Amino acid sequence: MNTRLKRKDKELDQLELERLIRETPVEIDLVNRTMNKYDSSPSASHSVNVKASKTIRKRLFRITASVAMIFSLIIITGLISPTMAATMKEVPLLSSVFKFTRDLGLHAADEKELSTKLNKSVTHEGYTLNVTEVVYDGTRVAIGIEHLPKEGENSKESLSDQISKIELLLNGKPLDHTNFSGIVGQPSKDNNSAIFEFADLRNQGGKPFPKQFNLTLSATITGISEPFKMDIPVSDIGNYVKLQPNISRKYKNNQFTIEQIMLTPITTSITTRIALLDKSTTVDSRGGISIDVFDEQGHKLKISSGNRRRETNEGTSDLIEDLRLHPFETLPKAITIKPYTHLYDSYPNGSFKLDKNGEPIIQYIPELEITIPINSKE
Repeated sequence: MNTRLKRKDKELDQLELERLIRETPVEIDLVNRTMNKYDSSPSASHSVNVKASKTIRKRLFRITASVAMIFSLIIITGLISPTMAATMKEVPLLSSVFKFTRDLGLHAADEKELSTKLNKSVTHEGYTLNVTEVVYDGTRVAIGIEHLPKEGENSKESLSDQISKIELLLNGKPLDHTNFSGIVGQPSKDNNSAIFEFADLRNQGGKPFPKQFNLTLSATITGISEPFKMDIPVSDIGNYVKLQPNISRKYKNNQFTIEQIMLTPITTSITTRIALLDKSTTVDSRGGISIDVFDEQGHKLKISSGNRRRETNEGTSDLIEDLRLHPFETLPKAITIKPYTHLYDSYPNGSFKLDKNGEPIIQYIPELEITIPINSKE
């Protein structure tokens, strides 16, 4: 009797372990679920003494605990299904502010796990501000911020409108408009979240940001006396293509030059210079030349942000522009830059001419069009 029971226990151990690993989903109460299965199984209908039953239950408990540990390790080590991962990301503390923006580059930063998730919170006077994430790709720094409302709190004013002042320190030193572009905000998923971004002026006479730095964010919320200060570690994600073609084209009184191109997983950055060949005049930014950017298949990129600066050069004022656009989905073999000008009802004081959809009418300048092969990396 004892020998048969021991053999039965051993077989039960093996069968139950294999079956549990195959069939048991992740649940809070794995023990009761498994015991209920065993109690209702044909094996449980055999007559066994109380001592044997307790022995089996103890072994089942150990088996079930082992299965629970396996599933815990799977979750901890990240070996989870895409479906479960997507579900977990919907949990508020794990979700990404970047995921809900119209900026395809920041959306890609979340999807490709390029951003650094932070979830650093500060609370003053019952108001909680949380920095959710940050990403830096060598062209721009983007920060996701959210307000964690109290139960029943429902503000109609957006977080961006509630922030009356933002100050930034890079490695303890203030950033001012001589070495960075200024802060640009963009909408996110709701009134309680916002995205802010900024860039250095490395292509416009300023110093580039280092590859790694500590950013101190100080945000003042209207109606709260003490600023919210948070330290944010920032690291360049790298993985970009950098070109310095310095190719120029001439049209009438303009010399148009492509000085630099940077392609990253989240940004396409184009630096251009417009100089006037007639030294007696200056560049008029309102009547200046803008650009569209296409890949070799004719897909046009959308503009994200940018900044302009004038530079005095031999008695004239060149116009330097850093334009930041959405990234290419895949690295193109070549890109084509098509400069254009806007058409006006009357120039220089009239408004843009609009098409039937209410969009400004533009006119491309074929003489300034440039196609550049993408064949080198940095």
